[in-house]
Amino acid sequence: MIGKSGSGKSTLIKCLYGLEDLQGGEVFVGKEQVLGPSYNLIPGHKDMKLVSQDYYVLDNHTVEENIKDMLTGFANDYKDARCKKIVKLLDLNPLAKLQAKTLSSGQKQRVAIARALTVIPRVLLLDEPFNNLDRPLKEKLFTFIVNEVKKKKTSLLIITHDADEALKYSQKIGVMDEGQLVQFGLQDKVYYQPRNLKVASLLGDYNVIKKVDLEKGSKTVLKKQLFLRPHQLYVLQKAAGADLVVTNPSLYFNGKCFELYGETKSGNGVVVYAFTEPKLADKMYIKIK
Repeated sequence: MIGKSGSGKSTLIKCLYGLEDLQGGEVFVGKEQVLGPSYNLIPGHKDMKLVSQDYYVLDNHTVEENIKDMLTGFANDYKDARCKKIVKLLDLNPLAKLQAKTLSSGQKQRVAIARALTVIPRVLLLDEPFNNLDRPLKEKLFTFIVNEVKKKKTSLLIITHDADEALKYSQKIGVMDEGQLVQFGLQDKVYYQPRNLKVASLLGDYNVIKKVDLEKGSKTVLKKQLFLRPHQLYVLQKAAGADLVVTNPSLYFNGKCFELYGETKSGNGVVVYAFTEPKLADKMYIKIK
């Protein structure tokens, strides 16, 4: 689930988990209904787990004890092995014997995440819990989670405002806007066929090519306009075969590729990704893939 701040993502996940009472609709895990705080003294469901931005740890317990606290009922050998794996996953080895109250807020965050991931439930809800982690650790965590949920056939819902996370780790994407689910579907369909430009912008750079932008010799047929991502265009060295000609070009390197910006003859802005640096000229010739 992706959306801007205030779009209703966190409220949705709280409703699913039973932290909020529903004004309409129902939530089920299998055949069991999940009810809100008006019905349950302790919110949630035994087969669900919520990893939120509100981190909870046992301050007077060590990091290891915090993790093993989530493994009540398991054999000691399994507890030790699972704890060792989670400690290594979150780079907590140097802190394993320290009490949580002695840790920094960032270290406590990792302990809270470790507690949440110790036992993977039937339904796992992630509400942007990894925002403050560095990229390598975040990548390692997401890879671990995706592999675990596949093994256990867990349903995973990730709340994010990061397009890279939404596209990289999901099979389906839902887009929230002003409390409404405005689009839901397979990730590639939502990415390449957004319902509107607001949805398109949430998932990255985009172009809207209008009929008036096309060169006379273009073989692209448009009724009105065409929606394209920047990698669906490429730069030609010569005018022959060009679908578009852009002027006032500028070029930037974003760390992954070069981004070429220019304007069509109608003044429509266009962005093109190039993996080799194109030579800038007054006019740049663009081909639609």
